[in-house]
Amino acid sequence: MNSNIWLHRISHHAEISYPLIERGFLSIGFSDFASTEFIHRTESGDWNYFNSEFQQKWHFIPRNRHNLWRFIHEMKKGDRVLVPSWGEFSVYQIEEDSAHPIDDIDFEGLKTWSNETVTKEDDGFLYNSANKIDLGFFRKVTIIEVNISRYEYADSALTSRMKIRSTNANITDLEVSLEKALSAFKDKRPINLHSQIMEVSKQKVLSLILQELNPDKFELLLKWYFENIGASDVSIPPKNERDKRGDADIVAVFEPIKTIYYVQAKFYDGETSDWATKQIIEYRENKEKMDDGYSKIGWVVSTSEKFSKQCLDLAKDKNIALFNGLDIVQMLLDAGIENLDKALIKN
Repeated sequence: MNSNIWLHRISHHAEISYPLIERGFLSIGFSDFASTEFIHRTESGDWNYFNSEFQQKWHFIPRNRHNLWRFIHEMKKGDRVLVPSWGEFSVYQIEEDSAHPIDDIDFEGLKTWSNETVTKEDDGFLYNSANKIDLGFFRKVTIIEVNISRYEYADSALTSRMKIRSTNANITDLEVSLEKALSAFKDKRPINLHSQIMEVSKQKVLSLILQELNPDKFELLLKWYFENIGASDVSIPPKNERDKRGDADIVAVFEPIKTIYYVQAKFYDGETSDWATKQIIEYRENKEKMDDGYSKIGWVVSTSEKFSKQCLDLAKDKNIALFNGLDIVQMLLDAGIENLDKALIKN
């Protein structure tokens, strides 16, 4: 059987998942289920058992369980795994058919990015200081290539796929794109045209946005962006929204995938503080009380260049995506700018 290619994010507990992959272990969460029996039953394709374990331990069956099913049941020895990171991606090969639970891994001497020691306690979970690390399953991998620039080596198809929000996905259909990127990286032959056009254009476009727009038009621009990438419905909530807690400037609904994006839009130059992050967290948490079956994602989108350390730390802790001015321009250019002026006309 031909091997597969997977995209797998390790941003969950990045402070330890990245040091782990340097040791040759690809990781995923779901530590409540980490056992040899769970792995064996899932590997065998026992879908009923897999679901019943979630129902028994969590009292509900989450949609994101499919990420764990793919990690344990579908990934196999010889498969390649693309791991995206900030502006880069790395490619690994899976070395064993079976995943490993926590008990199989030697964590001796392992430290977080901030040099905190990682330990496995008697309850079977990982900790750094008093903080539990929700990593439960691991796969042994070896390096094919690491730290490949997205802008220089990934074509449009591969770049687009790396933006999916799911933890993992089968991307075997992009084998040609991946092979092209690996070959170019090995030979140090970047895809110069795309990267150079983007790098030259982004700063100029951002300057135009800051010069020509205002906060209201910036919100309309983001509304247009979500409409242009296929949102089912996009709205700008009224500032006096009833029973409002926190704040969102844009609400974008993607009905086919039952997902809602809540966006805080900040139009200014300088450093973005954690206030915007706090606002979107509170808004999202208030909406999450509604049992409507939708996944709810929080974004902070700012034309500024930098985010404060408090903002970065809070966003990482609460799973809020941060986008600065150049990120916004990249998103707009990727989405296409035809009919852009019409977006700035308020209905």
